[in-house]
Amino acid sequence: MSVALLASLSAIVVVGRNTQVNAEAHATFGPMFLASSIGTISCFITLQIASETYIDRIGGALLRVRVLPRGPLAWAIGKTMSSITQTLVFQGAILLGGALFVEALPVSTSQVLACLPLIALSAIATVPLGFLVGTFVRGAYSFMASYLPIFALVGTSGFFMPMDRLPSWVQAVQLVLPTYWSGHLTRWVLVGDPSWEVGRAFSPALAVGVLVAWTVLGFAGASFIVRRSFRKETIGSLARVQSTIRSQSGL
Repeated sequence: MSVALLASLSAIVVVGRNTQVNAEAHATFGPMFLASSIGTISCFITLQIASETYIDRIGGALLRVRVLPRGPLAWAIGKTMSSITQTLVFQGAILLGGALFVEALPVSTSQVLACLPLIALSAIATVPLGFLVGTFVRGAYSFMASYLPIFALVGTSGFFMPMDRLPSWVQAVQLVLPTYWSGHLTRWVLVGDPSWEVGRAFSPALAVGVLVAWTVLGFAGASFIVRRSFRKETIGSLARVQSTIRSQSGL
């Protein structure tokens, strides 16, 4: 896992460093890509939580947690804290790598300090999506299928291209999701060029509002989702899930 994260971090910084050429009239691709990465990477918390939930489910950990006093709540809090911590470390490493190795992205101390609470908010706002996706992942096929919409949303979030290159309906979808606004905020703080944004303008107050709404409403919904999901964890459901996985794996 650590090797994969190190490879991903290195790839992002290398791309940011080696593509410091004009891709648009106003911005260079490398700094824009790197700034987008710092924010948008938080959305992969969804996959991390969904994957760990799937592993806990097929291994019987969720069933064991269910019988403990306040076990589901403790499990959800622990999963949230560990996922956020790992993601923030990864985002911070990208920010540090960009500051040290990407000359076209001059980052000041004030920018770093402004960026830290924003990436933390982005990470927290996407956690509930992980629990939502995790409730539907009950087999090898659904596990693999869960990756497709997440990668599609991240890929169309302004992560590596201007939003005006995408269809208007895709832009409309992104405007209500944390995937776009997470990168929007880090581009605003670190680059300050709105050429990749919807309407070619920054809206930091709206971005923070959307992420706060996802945090408040998302965690309210996640508490219900987690409780409902744990009620379905029984010895019989565990046996069915394991049988399905063996069948799908050809064992």
